[in-house]
Amino acid sequence: MAREHTMFIQAQGLPWRPGLHGPGRDDVDHKLLSIDEAGTDATCIVRYPPGWQRLDLHHVTAHEEFLVLDGWIEIAGRRYDKHSYGFLPAGFERAMAGAPEGAVLLTMFYDRPATVTGHAPTGMYDSALLVAHVNPLEMEWDPGLVDPQLARGVAIKPLRTDPYTQETSFLYCSPPHRVPPGMAKPQWTHSMIEELYCIEGEYVWGDCGRMGPGGYAWWREGVYHGPSGTDTGYHLFVRTINGPLDNIFDTEKKPFTWQPEYSPVLPEYLRAHARAYQRPPNY
Repeated sequence: MAREHTMFIQAQGLPWRPGLHGPGRDDVDHKLLSIDEAGTDATCIVRYPPGWQRLDLHHVTAHEEFLVLDGWIEIAGRRYDKHSYGFLPAGFERAMAGAPEGAVLLTMFYDRPATVTGHAPTGMYDSALLVAHVNPLEMEWDPGLVDPQLARGVAIKPLRTDPYTQETSFLYCSPPHRVPPGMAKPQWTHSMIEELYCIEGEYVWGDCGRMGPGGYAWWREGVYHGPSGTDTGYHLFVRTINGPLDNIFDTEKKPFTWQPEYSPVLPEYLRAHARAYQRPPNY
């Protein structure tokens, strides 16, 4: 089902809610970033309290993709530290899970998640989809994976490519002082959906404001945004939906400013929580 265009919301303004939008994990909190019309597929920030654990054999009825934002969590004998990544397909069996010191995860569910005790039904689990563990701190940034139409200096750490759809998840970084030539640049869009979350740094969107850490977008296909730049540099998590990443640039250049007004395009359920990003002092 479709999700509404979101460009962009700062997660700091969203309330913590108990549990998830599916049963079986009532002892966590979440911030809902986006959800589809059916209330099934969703992206949220999940907070596991210190001492959280589940010791029974269990599985989840939806694909669960995640990036650790803070703390660490152990699932099925694997430890996921800060910025570690995993994609656990529906039916992946977990003998245990725990967060002794607490953890906060950016989490994508590919259906309504229900955590169920016991073995998964035959045929639910697809091992071809499993990405058991990725530690990006052990990877090099690769500028060769970036679209050559984009400005030099950006680079990617690939996390996952879906073997069936070619959808991708990756980390994306830019150095500071990446300015559009002549302070003008075309807007652009994609033929697929791009989901992005700002982990660190600031990403300036000439048409909708300055995104800081915690900034989130569900960028629908065919919707133009920009131009963009960064004076601080940034570190993003990016996921594509309905195919691999592509970039479609407009032909008209538009002026860019470092002080754009925060003018988000948001679903109704997020509008009351919209707040412009305020950079904290660094001294």
